[in-house]
Amino acid sequence: MVFVSPDFSRAMKDTKGSERGYAFALPRLIVRLTGRTARRAELSRWEAYGTGILVFGVSCVFAARLLLPLVRLGPLQLLALLLLPFGIWVAFLILYFINAQLAAVLRRLGLYAAVTNNPLQHAVIMSLTTLIALAFLRDECDWVKLLGAFWLALLILNLTSILVEKLRHEP
Repeated sequence: MVFVSPDFSRAMKDTKGSERGYAFALPRLIVRLTGRTARRAELSRWEAYGTGILVFGVSCVFAARLLLPLVRLGPLQLLALLLLPFGIWVAFLILYFINAQLAAVLRRLGLYAAVTNNPLQHAVIMSLTTLIALAFLRDECDWVKLLGAFWLALLILNLTSILVEKLRHEP
């Protein structure tokens, strides 16, 4: 029988590893304003989960607000609400496919040079979600207005944080 014992002493003494990495500028700025150090990270698990759930939720609410007036009967509305997340998931898969095709065309034309499609996907999905949030601000339902305002507030705070980081010459 073999027992594996990792050496935690070296990992616990490593001060560079204790620096938190954030993909968005807003959490990095908040951490730096509290006096701690933060680094830019390409992927941050909790930020990705939170943003993904928020974007998916906003998309589901938007689709439900469009679909439910078309479905009259109560049981059919329930069925539509149960199937809606799967439909949104399929719609996102189609959007990613179209986005990949667009990136390929832009690369052939020499207009897009990034190695991955992530920057283009980020811009497209954030733009679509922002357009939905702007439409939510015109809705008569208060919680839908709040959802749109919440998205726009996060977007404005993150863009402001990017500007502050650039002005402070922080990486």
